[in-house]
Amino acid sequence: MVTYVVLGLILAAGVVGFIWLLRSRSEEAAATSGAIAAKSAASQPASASPPEPKPQPKSAADPADPAKKSDDHRPAGRVVESEDDEAEFTFVARRPADLAAALEAEANIESVEIDLAAAEEPPEDETGPVARILLSAQGNSDQGRRREHNEDAYLILNGELFAIADGMGGYAAGEVASQMAVDTLTACWESGHYGDFAPDPKLPKLGDQLVRAIKSANRAIFDEASRDEAKRGMGTTIIAALFSPRKQRAFLAHVGDSRIYRYRAGLLEQLTQDHTLGALLGVPGRRGAQLTRALGIAPDVEVDLLVDTPEAGDLYLLCSDGLSKMVPNEEIQAMLASTDDLDADVARLIAEANERGGKDNVSVILVRVADVA
Repeated sequence: MVTYVVLGLILAAGVVGFIWLLRSRSEEAAATSGAIAAKSAASQPASASPPEPKPQPKSAADPADPAKKSDDHRPAGRVVESEDDEAEFTFVARRPADLAAALEAEANIESVEIDLAAAEEPPEDETGPVARILLSAQGNSDQGRRREHNEDAYLILNGELFAIADGMGGYAAGEVASQMAVDTLTACWESGHYGDFAPDPKLPKLGDQLVRAIKSANRAIFDEASRDEAKRGMGTTIIAALFSPRKQRAFLAHVGDSRIYRYRAGLLEQLTQDHTLGALLGVPGRRGAQLTRALGIAPDVEVDLLVDTPEAGDLYLLCSDGLSKMVPNEEIQAMLASTDDLDADVARLIAEANERGGKDNVSVILVRVADVA
């Protein structure tokens, strides 16, 4: 009996010892884990928050997928799904900053369109100490075969400013309007005052001066027509090219359907777009030739401005519609390719317009660009 009691006590002592050992190991492990956690917390900034769990990819059919929401959630444009797994983006940027933000995004850019009207104007090229290009020019105007008098006027000023105005509206009034237009431009450049219009900071300085001078001409013609009943309704188209040889720039402004072309490397390109119902809305026939914009019709006018970079060998053609409506572009191109004599080319273009009927006054200016020797 005593033996069983002793064995029972030994067994109980063993169980107690085993339980104590397990408890000691558990407390030691907890203490070690706490020390590691405290060390990790001490190495992090006080304000750091625990990392968020990584989002799981959603199914293409999941309506909550943000990729399926409206395009407004994209950084700068709409998404065009490509055939592969990568999405291609077409960005329409209204400001260079939008474009920069888009480029910083991790996207495969397919194309970029910039609204130049809203874009910030890049700084102008510095004016060089000497001319980078040389200019030579010839011009002339002709009454044509159908008109009783010539309502066109043209300007070649200081070898750098060129303009053609095609007048309209009543007996002799068209002559008045076109002459007022070129006289106003001359006065602006001779005086250095470009009218009572605030400069447009979005335009290059020289281009802005040209636009303001044309707006001044518009206001002068409108005021004259308002004062004199015989001139009521008179107006004129205008094209003007201002060259900066030291910047190697051409500032091209126009209102109406007179045109500016550039002949380069054997190809003739029309640089201006007619302000007519035909060009604007595709209206056919004679009604399509109706002007949508001209000087003198309203107190204010919108002037289109283009900036071009002339190259040696270029030939700029300014003309009234008396040429462009009578002689097709491909034939003008062929004529310009056949000779290097500016005076002869001007005469040939006018003669060709008259040979084909001469239905309107025709005025032509040719400006050749050459390298500085």
